[in-house]
Amino acid sequence: MRISNEEMLAPTDIPFNQVPPYRVKVVEYTKPTTRAQRKELIKQHNWSAPNLPAEYVYVNMVTDSGTSAMSDRQWVAMWLGDESYFNCKSWYGLEDALQTFTGMKYILPSHQGRSGEGIVYEEFVKAGDLVPSNCHFTTTRAHCYYNDAIPMDMTCPEYYDEKNTSWFKGNIDTVKLEQLFKENADKIGFVELVAPNNLCAGQPVSMANIREVRRIIDKYKKRDVIFSLDVARISENAWIIKKYEAGYGDKSCLEIVQEMMSYADLSHMSAKKCGLVNMGGFVSVRDKINYMKLQPKLIRMDGFLTYGGLAGRDLEALAVGIMEGVNDYYLEDKQRQCDVFANACKARGVATFNPACTLGAWILAEYCLPHIPKKNGPGTALCVQAYIEGGVGFTSMDSLHRGREDSSDPTNVEKIQLAPYELIRCAFPRRAYTDSHYEWCAESLYRAMQWGDKIPGYVRQKMDDIRPPLQKRDIGLRAFFDEYEPLFEHP
Repeated sequence: MRISNEEMLAPTDIPFNQVPPYRVKVVEYTKPTTRAQRKELIKQHNWSAPNLPAEYVYVNMVTDSGTSAMSDRQWVAMWLGDESYFNCKSWYGLEDALQTFTGMKYILPSHQGRSGEGIVYEEFVKAGDLVPSNCHFTTTRAHCYYNDAIPMDMTCPEYYDEKNTSWFKGNIDTVKLEQLFKENADKIGFVELVAPNNLCAGQPVSMANIREVRRIIDKYKKRDVIFSLDVARISENAWIIKKYEAGYGDKSCLEIVQEMMSYADLSHMSAKKCGLVNMGGFVSVRDKINYMKLQPKLIRMDGFLTYGGLAGRDLEALAVGIMEGVNDYYLEDKQRQCDVFANACKARGVATFNPACTLGAWILAEYCLPHIPKKNGPGTALCVQAYIEGGVGFTSMDSLHRGREDSSDPTNVEKIQLAPYELIRCAFPRRAYTDSHYEWCAESLYRAMQWGDKIPGYVRQKMDDIRPPLQKRDIGLRAFFDEYEPLFEHP
């Protein structure tokens, strides 16, 4: 008999802040490579770990999307998958789980987060709108441009202060948000909050910040305004609220998620993160009319309303995984592993953005390779050298890959702004790696740093020689296609 959600949270004196709350029963062997092979492989694949065939990446921290290990409870549930096109049995268990998780009555399944956010932005974001956010994710920026709207990032000032010790550097700047509403409320019909703030070093959002956004919207709106939460990693945000925001220490992470959701009109989720599945997502909606507006768009994009582009077995796995992902003991262990990696980096002199929160850890590449100017991508260079040294895959979020385009002239690459930090995202696939894996990841970064000014900076390849220029409506996806080359050979 499988363990229940309630039994997983039974009282214990076992220290899950020091040891995992699970056992491993299936392993995946990796393909050994040599340093010479890795150097040639990364060169063949445009100097980019995300471009590499995954079989050649020993520890893959490029993304946490769909890369988690599923549990025995999920694999058992998948055998119950009902593949009926209309109203399959598997849908009703998922609907119930997501209603509990979100506190919202109306649920629309989607094959992943992007298709869910796609129908949301199509319906609620109009041409000429200003769309404020703490920091739009790449695809949500793209959805804004696609609908001729203007994405406006308003990350709080604490994020830009390296010495600030706040645990909530992912907040939206409510002073700027309130001023925007005072001056342009007639142009605002949609406000997006990403919790935690993925592109700003994974920093969490506080409950107080979410509550204040709700207050500002209700006070100043001049038209219907949708307050949306991007909740791909909301359970991990809830853990930081539980630990570091006053008044939440005695609440479960599920209760905290439900309160966060209570201030929003809808949410969209890539369940490939905190849902602990390899594929899936959903949109939750509070208002029935808004739910009905989204229904035909879901049918056009993802299929019928009770499967959303997913197989019945996927629905079953998500119904189980969404509750495992908000389990307090599991989240405590995930933060522990983040701390293991961050501390291993600090012990080796690898600079990290602080604090390292439950989603993952970010490296400050400008301090690791100070000889490379921001415009030449120190994060890009360090990612390449770390792969050569240790077979580890990371994602660069430096000025080359994540510099912000000018929203008023987004196709003009000459106007791309330098990023505030030259970051490398070290995403943590859930339940997939051991502490020793993460020690090796830190060691790979350290070995890369030791080459110093022998590591080259990077420049943009001439895009006209590679692919047609992106249209304005697709420019938000630039980071997926920009290609770069080193100024000289890697050591």
